[in-house]
Amino acid sequence: MRKLFSSLLLLLAMAPTTLTAQVIVNGRDVNEMPDVEYIELIEDQRPFMQRQVFAVIDYGQPIRWGELRLHRIQDENRRDRVFGSEMDIFNFLHKNGWVHEMTFAKEACVYHIFRRKRDQGGADK
Repeated sequence: MRKLFSSLLLLLAMAPTTLTAQVIVNGRDVNEMPDVEYIELIEDQRPFMQRQVFAVIDYGQPIRWGELRLHRIQDENRRDRVFGSEMDIFNFLHKNGWVHEMTFAKEACVYHIFRRKRDQGGADK
C-alpha cells in the first residue's frame, strides 16, 4: 500500500510538468514551433458581443486585415476559443509558456508582445 501511495504521489507531482496545453492558431500549435520566439497578441472583441473576447496571434505568418478571424486561438476542436477578458488571455498564454514583454498602441489598436519562457539555463522551455 505504501509503495502504491508513493507511486501515486510521484505521478501527481510530475503531472504539471508532463501535461502541456496548446496554443492552436489556424490548426497549428504555436508551442510546437521551435523557430517562434515572439508572438503578438491582438485582442479581437466585437462591440455587440461584450462578453466574448477572442485572441488573434501573429507568430510571423502572413495575415490579411480582413482575415483576422482565421488567426484566433482555437480549442482542440478548432473552434475559436472565447476568453472572458484580456487578463484571461494573458493568464492563458502565461500557463502555456509565454511571458509578456511589452504593450504598445499604434493608431487605434493595442498590441501585446510575448516571448517564449526560458528555463534557468537560458534554453527555451
